[in-house]
Amino acid sequence: MYAKRNSLTILAVLLLLSGVGFFWYRSEARELERVSSQNKDLNVRLRGSQEVAETLAMITAQRDTLQRRWEKAPKKILMTEEPAFSLSYINWLIRMHNLSLDFDFYLNDKKANSEFTVFSYTLNGEGDYRNICTLVWHITQNPLLYRIKNVTLKRSENDPKLVNFIIMFEGYSMNKEWEVNSEVAMTALPFNWEMEFGRDAFASLMPVERKPEPKVVSAEPKAPPKPKEPPGLFDPEGASLVAITNDRAYLRASDGKVVSLRAGDQVRRGRMTRLDPQRNQVEFMLETENGGSRLLQLNIEYN
Repeated sequence: MYAKRNSLTILAVLLLLSGVGFFWYRSEARELERVSSQNKDLNVRLRGSQEVAETLAMITAQRDTLQRRWEKAPKKILMTEEPAFSLSYINWLIRMHNLSLDFDFYLNDKKANSEFTVFSYTLNGEGDYRNICTLVWHITQNPLLYRIKNVTLKRSENDPKLVNFIIMFEGYSMNKEWEVNSEVAMTALPFNWEMEFGRDAFASLMPVERKPEPKVVSAEPKAPPKPKEPPGLFDPEGASLVAITNDRAYLRASDGKVVSLRAGDQVRRGRMTRLDPQRNQVEFMLETENGGSRLLQLNIEYN
């Protein structure tokens, strides 16, 4: 009797322990499943964070490489407002190096590419030969990229110590800002002809002195009076070149009136002497008040 009762008691205790163990197992299994799922999610996030960190490190290394290449590059292109920047840059070079040069600045053409835009310019002016060469040296040696395409020199008819020059060159502007630091410090490079080349190529230049012409005492005939200009002639002073073809140029006067002219046509105080469609340029030879003559060039101005 007692043995049967003890057996039933033990069985009940075992059943109770089994039930408690079953429910405890289920609870622990669910917690283990939750922890495993959380661990998988954290692993996914960790791999994503590692990929982001690796990508960031790669981009940072590329940017640092570009920055070093940019700093060491002998020539650089900026994102600038052209042609105003190039005009101010030329003026800055002349001012910083005390170059005695007078010039006109023209924008001839511009060509947009995928990453940068090319601007074609013309400097047309007068100055000392040494100063002209110094300006060309600084344009080519300074870090901003400019490509000189052609330089034309001619001795001035008014002053034999001066030279008339035409410098055609190209400037460049990036279409968007770089990711790297693309600022350039505007510094005037020191320059000395003798230190740069071992000799001063201009030291032997002597000013040209015109020999006085022998005076001949004779009764000079009176010069015939100049024929009066017909009224209504086109005045190229203050005019602008609008369009140009192979044999005709269209110009807008200061009052807004547009006329067409050919090479050789008479204008006020002179004539149109040349028409150049390749350079989008026309030339006039005009009389001055003191009886001399001067050359006036007009180019198409692009906005």
